[in-house]
Amino acid sequence: MSTATDRDAASTASDADDGGGGDGEDELTGREIDRRPTPLSAVVALAAAGVVAIAASVGSTAGGALAGVGVVALAPAVLVGYPRLVDVGALALLVGIALAGSGDAPELWVLVATVSAVVAWDAGQNAISLGEQLGRDANTARAEVAHSAATVAVGSTTAGVAYVVYLFAGGSRPLSGVVVLLVAVAILLGALR
Repeated sequence: MSTATDRDAASTASDADDGGGGDGEDELTGREIDRRPTPLSAVVALAAAGVVAIAASVGSTAGGALAGVGVVALAPAVLVGYPRLVDVGALALLVGIALAGSGDAPELWVLVATVSAVVAWDAGQNAISLGEQLGRDANTARAEVAHSAATVAVGSTTAGVAYVVYLFAGGSRPLSGVVVLLVAVAILLGALR
Protein backbone atom coordinates (compact mmCIF):
# COMPACT_ATOMS: atom_id res chain seq x y z
CA MET A 1 0.00 0.00 0.00
CA SER A 2 2.81 2.43 0.76
CA THR A 3 4.23 1.71 -2.72
CA ALA A 4 1.09 3.05 -4.43
CA THR A 5 1.14 6.12 -2.20
CA ASP A 6 4.82 6.67 -3.00
CA ARG A 7 4.08 6.42 -6.74
CA ASP A 8 1.24 8.94 -6.41
CA ALA A 9 3.48 11.32 -4.48
CA ALA A 10 6.26 10.92 -7.07
CA SER A 11 3.77 11.54 -9.86
CA THR A 12 2.50 14.68 -8.12
CA ALA A 13 6.06 15.89 -7.55
CA SER A 14 6.99 15.37 -11.19
CA ASP A 15 3.85 17.28 -12.24
CA ALA A 16 4.85 20.14 -9.95
CA ASP A 17 8.33 20.19 -11.48
CA ASP A 18 6.78 21.05 -14.84
CA GLY A 19 6.21 24.58 -13.52
CA GLY A 20 2.79 24.84 -15.13
CA GLY A 21 4.31 25.96 -18.42
CA GLY A 22 3.91 22.68 -20.24
CA ASP A 23 1.00 20.40 -20.79
CA GLY A 24 -0.68 19.20 -17.64
CA GLU A 25 -3.41 16.75 -16.89
CA ASP A 26 -6.89 17.86 -15.90
CA GLU A 27 -7.68 16.25 -12.56
CA LEU A 28 -11.38 15.84 -13.36
CA THR A 29 -11.26 14.43 -16.88
CA GLY A 30 -7.76 12.96 -17.03
CA ARG A 31 -7.13 14.74 -20.37
CA GLU A 32 -3.95 16.57 -21.22
CA ILE A 33 -4.30 20.37 -21.01
CA ASP A 34 -2.72 22.40 -23.80
CA ARG A 35 -0.93 25.27 -22.00
CA ARG A 36 -0.07 27.26 -25.13
CA PRO A 37 -1.41 30.84 -25.49
CA THR A 38 -5.08 31.34 -26.30
CA PRO A 39 -5.71 31.96 -30.01
CA LEU A 40 -8.05 34.97 -29.77
CA SER A 41 -5.68 37.18 -27.78
CA ALA A 42 -2.77 35.99 -29.93
CA VAL A 43 -4.62 37.17 -33.06
CA VAL A 44 -5.43 40.51 -31.39
CA ALA A 45 -1.76 40.95 -30.47
CA LEU A 46 -0.55 40.21 -34.00
CA ALA A 47 -3.19 42.43 -35.61
CA ALA A 48 -2.29 45.33 -33.33
CA ALA A 49 1.40 44.79 -34.07
CA GLY A 50 0.59 44.87 -37.80
CA VAL A 51 -1.09 48.26 -37.34
CA VAL A 52 2.06 49.50 -35.63
CA ALA A 53 4.27 48.29 -38.47
CA ILE A 54 2.12 50.00 -41.10
CA ALA A 55 1.90 53.27 -39.16
CA ALA A 56 5.62 53.30 -38.37
CA SER A 57 6.58 52.68 -41.99
CA VAL A 58 4.65 55.82 -43.04
CA GLY A 59 6.99 58.10 -41.09
CA SER A 60 10.29 56.30 -41.38
CA THR A 61 11.69 53.36 -43.29
CA ALA A 62 13.90 52.49 -40.34
CA GLY A 63 10.93 52.80 -37.96
CA GLY A 64 8.87 50.50 -40.16
CA ALA A 65 11.71 47.99 -40.35
CA LEU A 66 12.16 47.99 -36.59
CA ALA A 67 8.41 47.63 -36.05
CA GLY A 68 8.54 44.71 -38.51
CA VAL A 69 11.20 43.11 -36.31
CA GLY A 70 8.80 43.61 -33.40
CA VAL A 71 6.06 41.75 -35.29
CA VAL A 72 8.48 38.92 -36.14
CA ALA A 73 9.50 38.65 -32.47
CA LEU A 74 5.90 38.79 -31.28
CA ALA A 75 4.63 36.03 -33.58
CA PRO A 76 6.40 33.03 -32.02
CA ALA A 77 5.98 34.57 -28.57
CA VAL A 78 2.17 34.54 -28.76
CA LEU A 79 1.93 31.29 -30.69
CA VAL A 80 4.16 29.19 -28.45
CA GLY A 81 4.27 31.20 -25.21
CA TYR A 82 7.41 33.22 -24.52
CA PRO A 83 6.49 36.17 -22.25
CA ARG A 84 9.97 37.76 -22.41
CA LEU A 85 9.84 37.67 -26.21
CA VAL A 86 6.51 39.54 -26.04
CA ASP A 87 8.33 42.25 -24.07
CA VAL A 88 11.15 42.36 -26.64
CA GLY A 89 8.70 42.56 -29.53
CA ALA A 90 6.72 45.36 -27.85
CA LEU A 91 9.92 47.28 -27.17
CA ALA A 92 10.91 47.00 -30.83
CA LEU A 93 7.44 48.26 -31.80
CA LEU A 94 7.76 51.28 -29.49
CA VAL A 95 11.24 52.16 -30.77
CA GLY A 96 9.91 51.86 -34.34
CA ILE A 97 7.13 54.30 -33.41
CA ALA A 98 9.66 56.71 -31.90
CA LEU A 99 11.66 56.63 -35.14
CA ALA A 100 8.49 57.21 -37.15
CA GLY A 101 7.50 60.08 -34.86
CA SER A 102 10.86 61.73 -35.36
CA GLY A 103 10.33 61.37 -39.12
CA ASP A 104 7.33 62.46 -41.14
CA ALA A 105 4.58 60.36 -39.53
CA PRO A 106 1.38 62.30 -38.84
CA GLU A 107 0.73 62.83 -35.15
CA LEU A 108 -2.49 60.84 -35.09
CA TRP A 109 -0.72 57.89 -36.72
CA VAL A 110 1.92 57.99 -34.01
CA LEU A 111 -0.74 58.00 -31.30
CA VAL A 112 -2.72 55.18 -32.92
CA ALA A 113 0.48 53.19 -33.35
CA THR A 114 1.42 53.76 -29.70
CA VAL A 115 -1.96 52.54 -28.48
CA SER A 116 -1.70 49.58 -30.86
CA ALA A 117 1.74 48.69 -29.47
CA VAL A 118 0.37 48.68 -25.94
CA VAL A 119 -2.60 46.56 -27.07
CA ALA A 120 -0.21 44.14 -28.80
CA TRP A 121 1.90 43.81 -25.67
CA ASP A 122 -1.07 43.45 -23.32
CA ALA A 123 -2.96 40.98 -25.54
CA GLY A 124 0.20 38.91 -25.98
CA GLN A 125 0.79 38.71 -22.24
CA ASN A 126 -2.91 37.95 -21.69
CA ALA A 127 -2.84 35.12 -24.25
CA ILE A 128 0.12 33.52 -22.51
CA SER A 129 -1.31 34.00 -19.04
CA LEU A 130 -4.73 32.56 -19.90
CA GLY A 131 -3.13 29.64 -21.71
CA GLU A 132 -0.95 28.80 -18.72
CA GLN A 133 -3.75 29.17 -16.18
CA LEU A 134 -6.78 27.74 -17.96
CA GLY A 135 -5.48 26.02 -21.05
CA ARG A 136 -5.79 26.85 -24.72
CA ASP A 137 -9.12 25.05 -25.13
CA ALA A 138 -10.91 26.82 -22.27
CA ASN A 139 -13.84 29.06 -23.18
CA THR A 140 -12.17 32.42 -22.52
CA ALA A 141 -13.48 34.46 -25.47
CA ARG A 142 -15.68 36.75 -23.38
CA ALA A 143 -12.88 37.51 -20.92
CA GLU A 144 -10.39 38.10 -23.74
CA VAL A 145 -12.72 40.47 -25.60
CA ALA A 146 -13.48 42.40 -22.40
CA HIS A 147 -9.79 42.63 -21.53
CA SER A 148 -8.79 43.86 -24.99
CA ALA A 149 -11.70 46.31 -25.12
CA ALA A 150 -10.65 47.78 -21.77
CA THR A 151 -7.07 48.14 -22.99
CA VAL A 152 -8.23 49.89 -26.17
CA ALA A 153 -10.52 52.19 -24.15
CA VAL A 154 -7.80 53.20 -21.69
CA GLY A 155 -5.27 53.59 -24.50
CA SER A 156 -7.63 55.67 -26.62
CA THR A 157 -8.41 57.96 -23.70
CA THR A 158 -4.72 58.41 -23.00
CA ALA A 159 -4.03 59.11 -26.68
CA GLY A 160 -6.88 61.61 -26.77
CA VAL A 161 -5.43 63.48 -23.81
CA ALA A 162 -1.97 63.42 -25.42
CA TYR A 163 -3.43 64.78 -28.67
CA VAL A 164 -5.19 67.63 -26.84
CA VAL A 165 -1.89 68.50 -25.13
CA TYR A 166 -0.24 68.45 -28.55
CA LEU A 167 -2.87 70.80 -29.99
CA PHE A 168 -2.50 73.23 -27.09
CA ALA A 169 1.27 73.16 -27.59
CA GLY A 170 0.68 74.90 -30.93
CA GLY A 171 0.80 71.87 -33.20
CA SER A 172 4.58 71.68 -33.16
CA ARG A 173 6.71 68.81 -31.94
CA PRO A 174 8.35 70.21 -28.83
CA LEU A 175 10.44 68.03 -26.58
CA SER A 176 7.83 68.44 -23.86
CA GLY A 177 5.24 66.79 -26.15
CA VAL A 178 7.44 63.73 -26.53
CA VAL A 179 8.00 63.61 -22.77
CA VAL A 180 4.24 63.85 -22.14
CA LEU A 181 3.61 61.01 -24.59
CA LEU A 182 6.22 58.80 -22.93
CA VAL A 183 4.80 59.57 -19.47
CA ALA A 184 1.31 58.74 -20.78
CA VAL A 185 2.55 55.38 -22.09
CA ALA A 186 4.24 54.65 -18.75
CA ILE A 187 1.02 55.47 -16.87
CA LEU A 188 -0.98 53.30 -19.27
CA LEU A 189 1.38 50.36 -18.78
CA GLY A 190 1.24 50.83 -15.02
CA ALA A 191 -2.56 50.87 -15.09
CA LEU A 192 -2.63 47.65 -17.12
CA ARG A 193 -0.35 45.79 -14.71
